[in-house]
Amino acid sequence: MVVAFEDDALVKLFETPLADLKGKQKYPLAVIKQFKKKIELLIAIKALEDLKPFKGLNFEYLKGNRLGQSSIRLNDQYRLVFVTSFEGTIQILLIIEISKHYE
Repeated sequence: MVVAFEDDALVKLFETPLADLKGKQKYPLAVIKQFKKKIELLIAIKALEDLKPFKGLNFEYLKGNRLGQSSIRLNDQYRLVFVTSFEGTIQILLIIEISKHYE
């Protein structure tokens, strides 16, 4: 799967090794670790349906004002929100944000 990021800050967060993250971060370290792990998983899968067996991810298609978006859980409080598009036969996931679910 091809993964792209809507925000340069998310690109930096993904590409920067944990040991090199300096100063106060926008997200807790545990959330950043899960973010990196989940992005690697999204890169490895062939289709979104491959996420359904992973019950802990709580993969879901969103509703309401987030119609057209999907999410997976990073932990109990944070989720990774993304949209899917196709360029020919290639499925692309555009990572939109790390969302604090209940705020």
